[in-house]
Amino acid sequence: MTLRATSPRRQRLFRRLARDERGVSAIEFALVAPLVFILILGTVEVALDMIVDASVQFAAQQASRAGLTTVVPSSGTRDAEARRIVYTILGGWRNIGGTVDIGTRAYSTYNDIAAGNYQETMGGFGDVVLYNISVTMPTFSGIPKLFGIETMTFQRSYLVQNEK
Repeated sequence: MTLRATSPRRQRLFRRLARDERGVSAIEFALVAPLVFILILGTVEVALDMIVDASVQFAAQQASRAGLTTVVPSSGTRDAEARRIVYTILGGWRNIGGTVDIGTRAYSTYNDIAAGNYQETMGGFGDVVLYNISVTMPTFSGIPKLFGIETMTFQRSYLVQNEK
C-alpha cells in the first residue's frame, strides 16, 4: 500500500476552492472592521478631549479676567465670582464624573514668584495672581485605557497682575 500526498480528487477540490471568490468580502471586512472601529472611536476621543481642553482654557481666561479687576462684583467676592464663572463653564464635565480644581496664589511682586512668597487668595491692588484650573475626568471611549490611561487631566495656568 502506497501513500500519496494528495489524491487527484483533492487536487481538483483545492484548485476549485482557490479560484472561488465567494465570501472574500466578508473575510476582508472581518479583518479590517476592528481597526476601522478603533480608529473612529480614537478620533471621537481626541475630538472630545480637545473640546474639554478648550473649555478649560476659556474658563481660566474668564476667571482671570474676573479676578483682574479690583471691583467687587454684586454677586459677592471676586473669588466667588471667579469660581462661579469656572463652574458655569466647566460644570457639564463634573456631571460625567469629572472633578474641577481651582487654585489661586497671590504674590506681591513678580520677584516673589521665584521666592515662593504667596497667599492663597486673589490678591489686592497691583498683586500678581496665578490662576490654576484643572479638570480630571475618565476617558470617553475607553480607547486610552488600552494604553493604561485611566483618567485625563486638562490644566491651564494664568499669571496676571491685578489693576492698581
